Order: sequence, then C-alpha cells, then structure tokens
Amino acid sequence: MGLMFGFDRLVGWAVRPGRSRAPAPNVKGGGLVFDPKGMERELDRMVDLGDLARALPRAELLRFRGAAPTDSSKPQHLTPPSLAAVTIKDLCQDSRKARPGSVFFAIPGVEQDGAAFASEAVGRGAVAVVACRPLPVPVPLLVVDDVRAALSRVASIFYGQPSRVLPVAGITGTNGKTTVAHLLAACLQDTHGPVGILGTLGGRLGRDQKDQEIRVSLSNTTPGALEIHRLLREMLSNHCGSAVLEVSSHALDQGRVQDVRFQAAVFTSLSQDHLDYHGSMEAYARAKSRLFGLLERGGVAVLPADDPEAAVMRSQVPPGIRLITWALDKPKNPAECHLQGEILHQGPRGTSLRIHAREGMADLELGLIGVHNARNAMAALAAAMAFKVPLLFAVDRLGQAIPVAGRLEEMAGEGRPFPIFVDYAHTPDALEKACQAVRALGPKKLRLVFGCGGDRDRLKRKIMGKIAAQNADHIVVTNDNPRTESPESIIQMILEGVEQREGLLVELCPDRGEAIRHVLDQAQEGDAVLIAGKGHERGQVIGKETVPFDDREEVRAWLRRN
Repeated sequence: MGLMFGFDRLVGWAVRPGRSRAPAPNVKGGGLVFDPKGMERELDRMVDLGDLARALPRAELLRFRGAAPTDSSKPQHLTPPSLAAVTIKDLCQDSRKARPGSVFFAIPGVEQDGAAFASEAVGRGAVAVVACRPLPVPVPLLVVDDVRAALSRVASIFYGQPSRVLPVAGITGTNGKTTVAHLLAACLQDTHGPVGILGTLGGRLGRDQKDQEIRVSLSNTTPGALEIHRLLREMLSNHCGSAVLEVSSHALDQGRVQDVRFQAAVFTSLSQDHLDYHGSMEAYARAKSRLFGLLERGGVAVLPADDPEAAVMRSQVPPGIRLITWALDKPKNPAECHLQGEILHQGPRGTSLRIHAREGMADLELGLIGVHNARNAMAALAAAMAFKVPLLFAVDRLGQAIPVAGRLEEMAGEGRPFPIFVDYAHTPDALEKACQAVRALGPKKLRLVFGCGGDRDRLKRKIMGKIAAQNADHIVVTNDNPRTESPESIIQMILEGVEQREGLLVELCPDRGEAIRHVLDQAQEGDAVLIAGKGHERGQVIGKETVPFDDREEVRAWLRRN
C-alpha cells in the first residue's frame, strides 16, 4: 500500500486502506476491472503541506527566516503539524505553470536545473518547494535525495492513486508498442468500457458528455509522472474501464511510472535503439525489464516464448505474478505456451493467421501486413487474455482492426498503379521488418525514402544504410529530424553502410518533401513505395525548432496532382 499506510486524510482523492473496491461490472470479459462510479465518493479530498511532508517522511523540512532570504541565511526546521494550515491546490515542475497554492518540484535536468527557477515559482504563488538541496526561498522547503521520485510519489497520491482503481496495462519494447496498445484497446473496449491510452500517438482519455472521444497531445511516448497520474485520474473521471500505457525505456530509467500500479506488463521486442542514452544493449534491456518489477501482486506478465530477449524480462517478474506466453513460431517448450500462431497467408490487404490456444482454435483475418504485425497481434491477444477477454471475442475485434496511423499506413488506395506506405520505422529492426513486409507483396521494385534522426544513436545509421541496400531497389536518403546535427553528416554516416550491388539506385536529397515527390514520380506500375522514419509525425525538427511537416500530407498532395 506504500504511502497510504497510517494516513487517514492523505491527499488528493485517496482511497483509504481497508475499504472494499466496487465490484467488477458484469461484462463478457470479467477480470481486472472495477466500477469507477462506485469510487467517486472516495475521491474528493485535497491535501495540505502537512500531508505532503508525511508523504515524504525522509525529507528535511526547512524554512528560511525573513521575507527575502539570502544564500547565507540560516533556515529553521519545521514539523509536519506546523504546515497543516497551508492547502495544496496544484503540483508543478515548470515554474511558468506555478499558481497560488502550487508545490514546485525543482528537478535537476540535463540542460537546466529546476532549482534555478524556484524563486520564479514562488513569485507566481507556489506555497512550497521540493528540491535536492537547500534553496533560499521564503516558503517551506522539502529537501529530498531524489526529486523525480518524490514527484512520482506525491503525484500519485495527489490525484487519488488512480491506478489503484483503474486497471493499467503497460507495454514496453523497442518496436510494436503503439500497434499492440491500440490492438489491445480494441479487444477491451466492448467488454471493459472505454479504454484510455497514453503513447506515441498521444492520449485518449475516454468520452465526454456528448460521447466525443477526448484526445490530448503528448510531448513524449510516456509522459512525466505528474502528467501520467493526472491523465489516469481524468480517464477515471471519464468512466474508462481500463488504461493502456506505452512505457519507454527512458520513462522506466527515470522513474516516471514508478508509482503506477500495473496489472499487466507486455514485452514486444528488443533491438538496437537509444544507445546514446543507455550506453549498451545490456543496460537498455535492463531498463525495459523494470516494467515487470512494477507489477502488482496478482498481475500478469505477457512474454513471447520464441524470443530469447524475453529472458531478461522474465528474470524481473516477481513472485505472485501469472505468466502468459505466446509464440508465432514453434517454441522450445510448446506445452508451456498459452498461445501459438501460424501464418497461413500474406496478401496486400492483410495477414491470415491460425491461433491455437488452450481454449481452442480460431482463425484471424488481420487487416495489417507483415510478420511483425502478426507478432503484434499475438502479443495483444495474449494481453487480452490477461483481462479475461474470451478468445473468440478478441479474435473478432482484432479482425476489425485497421492499421495504426503511420504504421505501414497504405496511402494510395484502390485503383492506383502502385501502393504507397508510410511507416514510423526509425530503428534498424523496424526498417528491416517494414521493408520485408512490403517486399513480401511481390513488387517489381521497392522504392524507399528514409533518413536518421540527429542528436540520437549514431551507431544505428550505418546499420540502417546496410539494411536499406539489402532490401530496396531504389533508395533516396533524406532528412529525418536532424535537430542540431548537420544533415549532410548524418547522410554520409548512413551511406557508409550502403553496399552497392547490381540494380541498386541510391540518391541523396536532404529536402524530405522533395525526396518524397521524386520517388513517387519515379515509381512505375507494379512497384511499391515505402516512406520510413516519421510515420504519424507532423513536424520536422531542424535545429531547436519544429517546422510543420507530415509525410502523409506530402503523399496526399502528390496523389491529388496525379
């Protein structure tokens, strides 16, 4: 129960220990769902600074004397009861968002230290500051070892620990998170009510009073702890029956989801990415595996039995967790595998699968192409089992699924002489799988537009160049969010991996829009075009600025002219 022990009136909309949860709704799937309406009475209290201090029992409570303290001022030590008269109305980590009643968390950053903005936050009305060292501010100061961890704990409580009420599934892996998240949501939404999603495509928070879906944009695949708990609380208020979170390795390493109570954790895949941050594949895998250590007792870990990388994830699964495994190929120990899938047919409009489960057998007509999407569907199906969704019902919902935005999204439509795909592939493994999926359709030539991001893992650029040369017949290397790096130097690093062979045409065009138009102009009947790297994105990051740009809009504009 963590922070809830011993506190009768601790923050936010806190659910007191010992209270029984509302009974699960009578739905086809049953499982890990509670009725949010039954919790509303429990979720309506706020917090004061005394509660905040109790929530951070190891914090040093200080206050500098005088209205305008200096660095040489001597602070006085405070006790939680002395702070009880001050009500907290908001939490923030951006001083520009501070308002009267806010608590400001001064998080040390890579480029800027939040401590430098503490005075600004106080000037805007912050009633307390949480920092990792004493700061001369004229409001109560809580000094902690880890400000991020403190924010995560307090945010969860302030917003009523929503993941105690709302069943949450976390999905991690290098590739496939977004597709698996949306496929799983499709399986859950009819049996468990509206499904909230946080991920690369933004947030879906349920439906409003006019039955319109509530969507928000997110700056990261996995938001910061403060935003996560606020959005989970909003999902609960909008009567969502469950939530699905894409959980990045950065978020796990930085503790953004440390206080989210996960009922299910799903692993999709592991391949090279983010080595600029993690330093090694071993460290990257360890970061991913932390999700499984966050599972609530009685939760479910969903792992591929045919992927050796899943062993690291499995090693972190704590006692009291149920394991559901799946495989697309025959696993080493088939008796231990809950779901097995086999591909019967691959075509331009989808993939036919046969699913073997302990509950029986079912055929799935998946409207997504590529072996990797067949694996994504298997992961989503296994995760749906964790929420006790019946096999045939889940298969039916997956059969109705359409490609997720920017994930092998086919743009040309019927009647065009060649298909055009836009995909988010920006890692070596994702690029290879996207190329293989399109190549499996049997085009005369595969024409590929791609680049690599700036200020990111440089080691993958040469690898991606090699993969492109091995799989495509015509390559146009271009920009893909160069950020502060020289676009020309990025392109040259990609070209170092390109091995010339007979029939391969390689062209360079830093202007991405021009590159897309050029390859479409060159495509002939029977060819296929793959535009990889940006997918759903609507901006191109050049320097420190993001300029409007959308691969899909470029294709639509070309189609209108042709």
